[in-house]
Amino acid sequence: MSFNPETLIAAIGTRKRVLILTHNNPDPDALASACGLAAIIQYFTSCRVQVSYSGIVGRSENRTLLKYLPIDPTPFSRIRGRGQLAYALVDTQPGAGNNALPEGTIPSVVIDHHPPKASTRPLLKQTPLVDIRTNYGACATIITEYLQEFEVPISASLATALVYGITSETQSLGRDATKADLKAYNDLIPLANLKNLSLIEFSRQPREYFRYVRRAVDNAFFYKNVIGTRLGEIGNPDMVAEMADFLLRHERMSWSIATGLHQDKLLVSIRATNNRARAGRTIRRLVEVLGGTAGGHNLVAGGQLDCKGKSIKEISQLDRDLIIGFIRKVTNIDNVKVINPLVSAEIHDPWEE
Repeated sequence: MSFNPETLIAAIGTRKRVLILTHNNPDPDALASACGLAAIIQYFTSCRVQVSYSGIVGRSENRTLLKYLPIDPTPFSRIRGRGQLAYALVDTQPGAGNNALPEGTIPSVVIDHHPPKASTRPLLKQTPLVDIRTNYGACATIITEYLQEFEVPISASLATALVYGITSETQSLGRDATKADLKAYNDLIPLANLKNLSLIEFSRQPREYFRYVRRAVDNAFFYKNVIGTRLGEIGNPDMVAEMADFLLRHERMSWSIATGLHQDKLLVSIRATNNRARAGRTIRRLVEVLGGTAGGHNLVAGGQLDCKGKSIKEISQLDRDLIIGFIRKVTNIDNVKVINPLVSAEIHDPWEE
């Protein structure tokens, strides 16, 4: 393993408060991993440990998960004394552009399963403790191995969170999952509260969810083996990824893409069915040339572009450029002509409303 309790304590140093940060708008893998790391730090030190995030927890399943976590996460806006904290990042990296780590701050610990990028490598070199395993399907699997190796007690609530973190990240061990993920799942499931796990996985959906589904379908289009939708301005950033997952269930499609604008950021999520698709590399080449940030794995990836100060017309054009650029990259067809509506009579433009 990349570190042991002694190196973890040394990385934290003399600071008495540790803040574990997830990526913005955290998913179950990030939340579960943060709670697991908190359990490890609390077991070996007397530090006060908090789990924090920026953005919102939007998906119904994720909001339900919050009720059963062993630690109640605190929005980063409520964290005080930020300059006196030791920071640990899980499921994200410094300089990735998707977390609330204060500018100029070097974290003490980074645990992740996403590939490092040009923007993160210099900061990672300065971070005392780094464990990045790109061959793992879930960050929660890495944390589970720490808990087992260090013989840290795993409560039922923590086991439940870790199980859901692994299964949601890997789509029930079918997407980017490895033998390590499967072993972690099998070791944890006897410890989990299966009733709570079911309540999380099959949580009830609010009316808003069905409105987004309708918008996604009404705006959906396809070209060859690519399906996608533009959601326009949204109040729930998680819907971009959720609708990308939803559309890829179409039987003829190999790729999906969804976009949406949330708080001056144009969000994009892509999904693939081929294990060799390299979705993360695809979206980085698509988004970073436009000044945005992006990352991901073979089958799932996401990114964002700052649209602050841009007009609706400019955002609409940027949105369209993302879609066309994506289709060109994954189909190797430069002259993209007729893009077909999925169910509507014609492709709907959400920016004309």
